[in-house]
Amino acid sequence: MHWLQTLVIIITIIGSGLLIAAFVKNFTFRQSVKKETALLLQACFHEPVIQINEDRLQQLPPPVLRWLRLTHALDMEKPIRSVMIRQEGMLRTKPEGRWMPFSAKQYSLLDWPSFIWRARIRAAPGVKIHGRDLYLNGQADMLIKLMGVLKVGHAHGREINQGSLVRYLAEMVWYPTAALSPYISWEAIGDDMARANISYGDINASGTFYFQKTGEPVRFVAQRYKEAGGTCTLEEWEIRMGTYKQFQGILIPSQGEVSWNLRTGPFHWFRFEVKEAQFDDVPK
Repeated sequence: MHWLQTLVIIITIIGSGLLIAAFVKNFTFRQSVKKETALLLQACFHEPVIQINEDRLQQLPPPVLRWLRLTHALDMEKPIRSVMIRQEGMLRTKPEGRWMPFSAKQYSLLDWPSFIWRARIRAAPGVKIHGRDLYLNGQADMLIKLMGVLKVGHAHGREINQGSLVRYLAEMVWYPTAALSPYISWEAIGDDMARANISYGDINASGTFYFQKTGEPVRFVAQRYKEAGGTCTLEEWEIRMGTYKQFQGILIPSQGEVSWNLRTGPFHWFRFEVKEAQFDDVPK
């Protein structure tokens, strides 16, 4: 029986080694994301780009100006330069797929289109997927790792850059003064609609905001590249927003659903709820 005891010892040692290696890789991944976040937030220490003045405000389409005034973002002593959003929700990867709970934290900048999104997704009991979406200096990088160790998805390139820029444009509802960014221009469409155009790096993107009569944006629609299996196709992408709440005195949507409006029908894939929003809270 000595051979059996020896085998058990060997298996235990190998298992412990694999566990330690996995822990090290997970720690390394988390540290890497922290460094990326710090690098992104360094831009907050540069001179601000967005300037708030009455001439610029009067150039906005009426529904956009009503929304900005409604948010109270213009009432701040100085322009907001960054926002941290902590959210929870559900997502799935296929129209018939199972909904998976997630929690995430995101930092976004206003002066330069930039963000980093870090998420933990519970794929199954005891099984977590770690996701990181980074958009910085006009370059996007999406990374997905099982348990923060095994890479199961990695996307970058021109189409991903366009998709990230569309996302930044849509999420402007969380950092309203970005509507005054020199990278963004507006077109009036109607009393309750306006098109936003954004140009950054060598990528242009646009999307249409739909507003309630009271001023809140309730829907955003744009053409965005969708990546699947290494192939990107241009599809209609939509966010529906609701349940507005004030965070630090600024009114933003706290709930919403994201969909791809595909030729085969709508694919509702992401539901979120904002649990916390902090403005200009840059970690040192």
